[in-house]
Amino acid sequence: MKHTLRRITQKVSIWTIRMMDPTKYRHSAHMYESTALAICRKLAAKDSSILLLSPISGKRYIKSEDSQIYVIIESHLVTIVNHAYSYTIPIELKSHEQLTRMFDKEVEARRELMETEIRSNIKHSLTTIYNNLVNE
Repeated sequence: MKHTLRRITQKVSIWTIRMMDPTKYRHSAHMYESTALAICRKLAAKDSSILLLSPISGKRYIKSEDSQIYVIIESHLVTIVNHAYSYTIPIELKSHEQLTRMFDKEVEARRELMETEIRSNIKHSLTTIYNNLVNE
């Protein structure tokens, strides 16, 4: 009898925990999350998009001039804004980490490209630059 009572309370507590699980009812929110992440990936991969990182607030911004879409990536939110609509979509921690990692890699690739472009444009030696400044 003691064992049966223990098993019944165990089953009720497992059932209660399963019913209180928020991920069970997140199917539509998860669908929006995956769509928002796909939008962010597509926009960040475009060469015409402008990527901006704020080191103090930790926010990341994507600005697409072609399609007039602006994206703000915060800690647990992705905000997609256009002139006609604005969506704020909550994202999970794992998705946020993947998105920020992808964003940071894209920014780093663009930085390396810019740095190689800057270094390839070296045409004058330091003395020539100094002489030009002195003669002005």
